[in-house]
Amino acid sequence: MSHIAVSSILPTKAYNNLMIDHKANERAELLDLKYKHLPALSKILAAHEVADFVELHLLHRHFSLREGEVVVHKTLRIPSQYDRDIVTSVDIAKVISCSETIKASLAPILWMSSSNSSLVAYEYGLLESANPPKQSVASISLKTWDLFSHDFSAYVHSENIADIVSLKDKSYMQGGEYVVPDMRVVFRVPIGPITLQPGSGMHDSGWKLNAAMQLEPTDRHVTQTRKTAGGTVATYHKITEAGIDTFDPKEISPWFTNPMWAAAKSDDFWVPSGIADVTA
Repeated sequence: MSHIAVSSILPTKAYNNLMIDHKANERAELLDLKYKHLPALSKILAAHEVADFVELHLLHRHFSLREGEVVVHKTLRIPSQYDRDIVTSVDIAKVISCSETIKASLAPILWMSSSNSSLVAYEYGLLESANPPKQSVASISLKTWDLFSHDFSAYVHSENIADIVSLKDKSYMQGGEYVVPDMRVVFRVPIGPITLQPGSGMHDSGWKLNAAMQLEPTDRHVTQTRKTAGGTVATYHKITEAGIDTFDPKEISPWFTNPMWAAAKSDDFWVPSGIADVTA
């Protein structure tokens, strides 16, 4: 079943042709994506009864890949520093070389529409992790997925938005994204623990239907406004250099960022892990 198994990896050229994050944000705003198109797409999810399993997502990339590389997401579960029975999930997305052994441990978590009206995976999660990315989408039958793929693809292609709309496995964690370009890593932290500092902001990059059938944001790009070389003001994805002290501790607690850095730097990144040892 194509939506829960990785039989082939998206070609590198196709991935690198995706819009970089801030360009996708700009195009989404230009087309009024949230109000003009997302309600109609949400109705398609609801009509095929897949809204409990997948959510709408802004199609974008953060990095360029080399041949044989993929973006893999890993969930890390971090116990509270006050009550170790309370656990918070964080997400790390990292560019890694994809051997056949690693490919066998992957499952799709993000899909985009192809030119033949099917959905193809472009980023992946760990199949045997503590929070398996196949957990929810495995509930969708192949017939339902194919019918849904056809209707979803028909809409995004007819409205010329196939380049900025994708789908995400709803069981995978949601939150604010920070980019580490030197390591080609993205950290995603739940919105609650983030305390935005002056100059920081957020742009929506994922949406779900709530109980009232209204759209609400799930994933967000943490952004920073700064002047461009031409003197105009632009908003870009907030980035940080590779280093454990470069996150502002007033914005995100080191209780989260320390184990995230350790996991991202690990040579065994794709090996499943449970609760992080934040005391190491």
